[in-house]
Amino acid sequence: MKRHIKQLVSAIALVLFFLTPIIGLAQDYVSDAIEALQDNGPVYVAPDTAGTDINTAAKLQRALREGDNIVLVMLPESDGVDSDILSIVRRLSEDLGDSSIIGLSVGRDVIGYAPTLPAGVAADQMRRANSVSNDPVTALITFAQNIHLWQGENPQPTATPLPTPTPSPVQNTERKPIWIVFLGIGIALALILFLLVPRLRSLNGNVEVGASLSRETQQDLVEAKNALETI
Repeated sequence: MKRHIKQLVSAIALVLFFLTPIIGLAQDYVSDAIEALQDNGPVYVAPDTAGTDINTAAKLQRALREGDNIVLVMLPESDGVDSDILSIVRRLSEDLGDSSIIGLSVGRDVIGYAPTLPAGVAADQMRRANSVSNDPVTALITFAQNIHLWQGENPQPTATPLPTPTPSPVQNTERKPIWIVFLGIGIALALILFLLVPRLRSLNGNVEVGASLSRETQQDLVEAKNALETI
């Protein structure tokens, strides 16, 4: 019994030994794709991908438009490993900030993924593209064209910046002490009196001089009248 258990453990270890490099290779492809997309642009074709050549990346690039936010990736199928294409595309999306529309092929399998679009839109557009394509390259190009058509029919609203509020002047509601008001009134009255008193004195002096001249004139007239009567 113990011998059979040892044989089973050895067999499992042997399988894991051979699978580990393959799994690591698949992970390296994804890491290389993420690094290339971040550094070089929205298209990445892994060097060992079947059905591709040195012109494949340029073909995919020509299918894109400026500002369409589409990323196209081609990875090779890892022999002996059931590649989970959904996990791969989710990892790509997360490392790219979940802000891109991704078309991905792994071997002959393709998938569309886009957290920025309504649920299911990218996957549906890729299914349509794959149904009329004979190879992954054509499927990715058709996917990009389908997304462009969808974007034209469903323009995304642009965020309108909020106007900056104009600050209103702060009103000073503090009331001045009442004694300041009375002090101002007192100073104003003092200035008025200071200006008027000399003028009043001048007017009184003129009145007194006029009265004195009037008395002297009357006296002269009386004396002149008496002198005429004497003659």
